[in-house]
Amino acid sequence: MKKHLIRLAIGVAISAAGLYALGKKTGFFEDDRHLYDEFEA
Repeated sequence: MKKHLIRLAIGVAISAAGLYALGKKTGFFEDDRHLYDEFEA
């Protein structure tokens, strides 16, 4: 049972790291609010 939980935890960690890396590469986490400031006024 513990072996399955460890494998599951490792799989989730690798998936989360992969999604984070993909998000950084595509610019998902970039702060682009300054681009829209001129349209709010």
